[in-house]
Amino acid sequence: MSRALTPEEIAAFRTTLCEVATRRFAELGYDGVTMRGLAAEVGCSPMTPYRYFQGKEEIFAAVRAAAFKRLSDRCESAMASAPNEIVGAARIGQTYLRFALDEPDAYKIMFELSQPDDEDYPELAEQVDRSRHFLEQPTRVMVEAGILSGDPEKLAQVFWAGIHGVIVLHLSGKLGPDTDVSELFSMVSQIIAQGARGPNFDRLTQATAAAA
Repeated sequence: MSRALTPEEIAAFRTTLCEVATRRFAELGYDGVTMRGLAAEVGCSPMTPYRYFQGKEEIFAAVRAAAFKRLSDRCESAMASAPNEIVGAARIGQTYLRFALDEPDAYKIMFELSQPDDEDYPELAEQVDRSRHFLEQPTRVMVEAGILSGDPEKLAQVFWAGIHGVIVLHLSGKLGPDTDVSELFSMVSQIIAQGARGPNFDRLTQATAAAA
């Protein structure tokens, strides 16, 4: 009879399995990953992962939840360390970009087109909602300060669509070797902001300079 694993050993195995799964989901897509393939790469029997997860969907949800949590943690830290809300809001975009560049595999699977319903996994749904809050909060701060004008939620979606597009093009190698992704990211953000400029728009320049 095999001995019972300690909580630390269980946590270590789950972490290892999720690290392998993150890379394989990014490389192969959700449909290309199998439990047998994950087990083979981890170096365990095909049935061992089922002791810790019900199946591939639960592993996928776990690695996505962890990725959204890391993104939100970074955004929270960026906001907390800023001298004021406007500077904090200006820092969120660069924080988002840095996360995507630091963890490209995680970023890819966060937005995998083939994915189970987030609401089926409470931890995942919670972390997705948390990250959405940190993406919407900067726009809300800017609107309240008169820097931007419009519906904060809709503006946040426009910003998100624009910066996400830049990141996806970069990660897929479509921007070309001479394109500076940080510069393009800033240009897209500035163009969107110009289209929604409010009466106090000039304050954004000061906040951006302070966030640099």
